[in-house]
Parts: sequence; C-alpha cells; structure tokens
Amino acid sequence: MTIWLWNLGAYSVQLAVLAVTAAAVTALFRLHAPRVTLRFWQLLLTVALVLPLLQPWTTSPSKTIRSSITFMSSTVADNVPVASEREPMALVAIAVIAGAAIRLSWLGFGLVRLRAIRRRAVAAASLDAVSGELKQSLRAEADVMFSDEVDGPATVGWRRAVVLLPRRVMELSPAAQRAVMCHELIHVRRRDWLATVLEETWCAALWFHPGARLITSQACLAREMLVDEETIRHTRDRRAYAEALLAFANPQRHLIGATALIGRRQLSQRISLIAEEVSMSRIRVASLLVLSAALITAATLSAAGSVPMLGAVVTQDTVYKPGDGITLPLVVKEVKPDYPKDMLSGEKVQGSVWMRCVVLPDGTVGDIEITRALHPRLDKEAGRALTQWEFKPGTKDGKPVPVEVTIEMTFTLK
Repeated sequence: MTIWLWNLGAYSVQLAVLAVTAAAVTALFRLHAPRVTLRFWQLLLTVALVLPLLQPWTTSPSKTIRSSITFMSSTVADNVPVASEREPMALVAIAVIAGAAIRLSWLGFGLVRLRAIRRRAVAAASLDAVSGELKQSLRAEADVMFSDEVDGPATVGWRRAVVLLPRRVMELSPAAQRAVMCHELIHVRRRDWLATVLEETWCAALWFHPGARLITSQACLAREMLVDEETIRHTRDRRAYAEALLAFANPQRHLIGATALIGRRQLSQRISLIAEEVSMSRIRVASLLVLSAALITAATLSAAGSVPMLGAVVTQDTVYKPGDGITLPLVVKEVKPDYPKDMLSGEKVQGSVWMRCVVLPDGTVGDIEITRALHPRLDKEAGRALTQWEFKPGTKDGKPVPVEVTIEMTFTLK
C-alpha cells in the first residue's frame, strides 16, 4: 500500500469519527438556532480541513502495513502465478483518483456553464425599483438578471455578483418578489458563493466519503436558514417569504456552483424555522459550544491516535546505495529460512536465493525483490525470513536513510 493511500484511509476514518460525533452532538444538544448551527458546522469543516496538521504523525507503518508492502513474489508453491499484493491497492488508488478527477471536472464544467448562463442572461429592468431599494438598505451590490436556464433564484460570483432569476418570479406577489430579492442580496453581502464553491471542491476531492457530504450539506443548510432568518427580519413578512420558498421548492435542474434560493430536501426544515422563531440565550450558546468542542476534540484525538497518518516513509525515489558517503547497514538480527519438510524426501533442491531489499531508517526491511530465483517455495521462504531481519540502518551525513542491499540465502541439505 502506498503511503498516500494509507494516509487517505486514515484521514477517512478520522473524518468519519468527526462527522458521526458532530451529528450526535447536534442531536443531543438540539442546536437549532441558525447562527449557532452555522458557526458549529463551519468550525467543524475547518477542523476537517486542518485535520492532517492536528495529529501525531508516525514515521513508519505498523506491522500490518509493512507486511502488505514489503514482500513481493511472483510465484508460490507449485509454480502457480499470482498477482502482486500491490495490485488491489493500485486498483483502489486508480478508482479514488479517477473519481476525484471526474467530480472535479464536473464541478469545473458547471462553473463554465454558469459563466455562459450569465452571458446569455438579460437585465431584469422590471425589478429595478425593488432591487435598488434593497441594494441600498442591505449595502450589497449585484446585477439582477433574468435567465430561462434557471429554475429558481440563484447567486453567482464573488467580486462581481449576479442574481439570476427565472422569469416566473414575476408571477409572485410584490411582497414575495421582494423577499426573493432580499434573500439573494443577503447572500451577496455575505459572499456565500465562494464558500459554496470551496465546499463543493472539497466534496469532489472526497467524493467517496459520506462524512464530507454530511458536513458540507449541514453547513449549507445552516447558512440558508441563517439567511432565511435575516431576510424575515429585514422584510418582516413571514407569509410572503414562505410563498417564495414554496414557489421554487422543486427545481428540476441543479446549478452546480451556484447559491440557490432553496436546495433539494430543505423545504420542511426551513419552513418549520419560518413558522416558529428559535432563540437561545448567550450563556446557553456558549455552554453548548464549549461542550460540543470538548466532545469533538476528544473524538478527533482518539481517532488520530488510533489510526495515525504516516510521515516520510521509504519510497523507491528516496532509496540510497552504499558508497559515496552512504554507510552499509549492519545485520543485528538474522533469521534463517525454513526448508520445507516435504521437500526433503522429494526434490531436495540446494542452492542460493539472491534478493535485493531496502533497509529502512528504523532498521527494518522494506521492499524485497528476488533477483535470482532457486525454487518457488524456497524463494518464498527466503523472503519470509528476510522480512524478520533487523539492521543497524545505513546513514548519510550521520542520519539514518533507506539503503538498498543485496542478500544471499543458501539452502543446503547438510
């Protein structure tokens, strides 16, 4: 298993623990206030992003890991060819990389499509009066445009934001139109589009991990609920805002990379927030956040300690050969290979197996390659014995480094 793939697996386990703990905390402490919930999930996302920097990295893999990366043999007993143990890991690595490439490409395609939609959109002159008043009161600047390629209101762009509206927004009541405009302009003021794109990028890279999707979806939902709350506070019209949400609650086309008025599967939660105002005292908010942080920190540290990431471990690109200032490793523990008992009365093969191996900086044996074979079963026994050898590692400038050496193991019938 390559080091980066092991680290990805370790990170995935840690992220899963983090996501499950966060979901349990929100359910246990009933974090319903939008501002508190958003801060909670944003903090959790930040922790997830910097998780590799917040743990005890180890410099060598465990015994289980090493057994999967050290012994390489193309044959076993009876001369039956077998695939290398690395092949399944190679397939996993290819699947992970291919999936991320496809998802990131799809996100990039969505952003390019959004740019094209912006170019084809036309100015919403009929809404200039309401949008102008709201831009001034909210201190948010954006171009308001009609597009036949969107099913619901959406905000696109960061420095030069654009509010895209379907033409059927004109079928709503004036109060609902104002609520829609207010919602989108609050997104512009908060610069939420950039957060949406960054979250989508992270999820695309971790396309296989449900924990990543859970964290970003909850952060997105909390963000929308906070904007709902601010919109209602500004417009003072819950009924009109509920009308706007219901009008665009079932979009047929999903705009990748856009901050939409309402996403799929969000309607019930957001309508319930509109129906009843949720408030929490500052003392309760602070207490819950402290308790939540303590539980999440404990769970994260436990996961990082149980499944740590690996630091610099030997790869073929960092292997040295003795000479030119590189000292030769010295054998500290030697294990003799076993001669298969059933071969003593049969083939009675004698001779030497030559192997090239890498002695790691910690004195253990890394990759092994049989350079001169003798017999499939004896080759395998020689490799197994060599994996148990221990060395005083070779050095470069006084520091242990991975060094390649050649080992001969002889089988005799004496």
